[in-house]
Amino acid sequence: MNRSEHIINVANRLILEKGYSAFSYADVAAEIGIQKASIHYHFPSKANLVQNVVGRYRQEVRANLSMLNSLTDDPREKLEQYLSYWESCLRSRAMDICLCALLASEIPILPEEVIGEIREHFRDLTDWLARLLRDAADKNRFTGDGEAIEETAHAILACVHGGMLASRAFNDAGQFDMVKKHMLPLIAAKRVTA
Repeated sequence: MNRSEHIINVANRLILEKGYSAFSYADVAAEIGIQKASIHYHFPSKANLVQNVVGRYRQEVRANLSMLNSLTDDPREKLEQYLSYWESCLRSRAMDICLCALLASEIPILPEEVIGEIREHFRDLTDWLARLLRDAADKNRFTGDGEAIEETAHAILACVHGGMLASRAFNDAGQFDMVKKHMLPLIAAKRVTA
C-alpha cells in the first residue's frame, strides 16, 4: 500500500468514527506517524482528501454492485443480497453506516466537490435499484406500481440509509430488520414451474 492509499484508508475510518468536521490532518498524521506536511503533499486540502476518500468509496460500491449483478439474474436475490450485506455490516459492526450517508448529514458544511461526489453516489445507487426493479417488472415480479419504479428506487434508498441511521442511533442492528421485511416483498419470489 502506498502512502496516499494509507492516508485515504485512515481518513475513511476517521470520517466514519468522527464525521467530516471532527477529523483533522493532525489526526491522520498522528495515526500514520508522519508530518501533516506529508499529507498536504498528497492532498493539498481537507476537501481534496475527502473527495478522494468518497471517490474511492464510490469505485468500491460500483465494483460490488457489478459483482452482485454477475452472481445472479434474479432481481429479488440481488436486492436480498444488497440488504443482507448491510445487515451483516451492522451486526458485525464492521461498518455501521454508509460513508456517503454519514457525510450527507453534514452537507451544510461540506465543500462543493465533496457534495458532488456524494450526490453522484446516491444517483449511482438509485439507478442500480431502478434497473433492478425494471428487471423485476419485465419478469412480472415487481409488486409495486409499475409506473413508479424511479420513485420506488428512491424509497428503497431512503429506507436502507434511514435503517442504518436508526440502527446507529438505537445501537441496535435489529432496527435494520424492518427495512428488509418491508423492501424485499417489492419483488415477488421466483415462481417455481413444474
